[in-house]
Amino acid sequence: MKNAFKYSSLCFIVLAALLFSCYSPKYTYRVLAWQDSDYNDYEKFDSYLISPNNEVFHFHQLHEQKSKHELHKLADIIEKNDFKEFLKERGTYAFLVIRNDSILVENYFDHNKRAQLQNTFSVSKSILSLATIKAIELGYIKSTSESITTFIPELLERNKDFKKITIGDLLRMKSGIKYSPKTSFPWLNRDSPMTYYHPNLRKVAIKKSKIAKAPDAEFLYNNYNPLLLGLIMERATNMKLSAFIEEHFWKKIGAEFEAQWSTDEKGFEKMESGFMATPIDMAKIARLLLNEGAYNNHQILDKDLLTAFTKTISKIKVFEDREWGYGHFWWTLPDNTINPSIMANGHMGQFIFINPKTNYIIIRNGLKKGEFYDDDWAEIFKEYTKR
Repeated sequence: MKNAFKYSSLCFIVLAALLFSCYSPKYTYRVLAWQDSDYNDYEKFDSYLISPNNEVFHFHQLHEQKSKHELHKLADIIEKNDFKEFLKERGTYAFLVIRNDSILVENYFDHNKRAQLQNTFSVSKSILSLATIKAIELGYIKSTSESITTFIPELLERNKDFKKITIGDLLRMKSGIKYSPKTSFPWLNRDSPMTYYHPNLRKVAIKKSKIAKAPDAEFLYNNYNPLLLGLIMERATNMKLSAFIEEHFWKKIGAEFEAQWSTDEKGFEKMESGFMATPIDMAKIARLLLNEGAYNNHQILDKDLLTAFTKTISKIKVFEDREWGYGHFWWTLPDNTINPSIMANGHMGQFIFINPKTNYIIIRNGLKKGEFYDDDWAEIFKEYTKR
């Protein structure tokens, strides 16, 4: 027994030494110790604050009886008696429904409150998309047709074909860059942990991205794309993404609270997943889209670019017969109209959901519990907001 224990310990030491020789100790530790991403990962990373100004927009608060009526409508859709209980069972931390600038439902669970920042995971990609619109509008980026190597020429040293990839290819998830979401052991060499836990994400974007196919040929959800786009934004604007968003976006939409963006060890924002905000302020992002980029008669984002960025480009089967659309880091629910519902969606069921035809906004934050997936949430939102 002692010999077996010594042998196992020796094997572990040898394996650890091998891993540390190939990867940085900090990255190796993170992957092996932290493993799968967690809702509270923001506590593990450094971050930048994104401050609002003093001009706060407040939604109207409707009577509690109206809120109960809306909760009954939601309960009927899922064939349950109590929708709030359903939300708690599904690990929800925050759930908001807003229509015509009035709050119909606002509920928080598990000690969460209105002023508390919530993790958004891949909703961050959609926020990066809005920042890109502003960078194009201001002339920092000429257009989505510009080659990524205009801003990241180092990629050409590895493969001349990087020049064929455009900023639009990154946004549409059609870059042709190799990516596998699998994270089975030894994990460290996998794309998902590499683009999530690595302490130097700029280096990952430049050194680890590899071309697998021609650009604009095939949709592949890929976390190298937002890293590369974030690096382009940083170099094009000569600003941290957080500072750019604060100046040109967060201070201009009536946000009430500070937002936050997690960073790597080098001060580079986790472009694929690091944005955090309060649900009430996420609703103001949705409101900006409903108002075609305008706030208080001021055009914050170019209307035509915003329409182009949220338009359905690809259609993807997300579960059996359910189909979602994808634009430029924004999801849609295609319904054979020119104005489908728009979604920002993140891991564990983080949602900014917008139905522009009926003027509904839904925000959901929290955990994933049970056999209930993102497409199930989307179906509830779709059914509820269609009338």
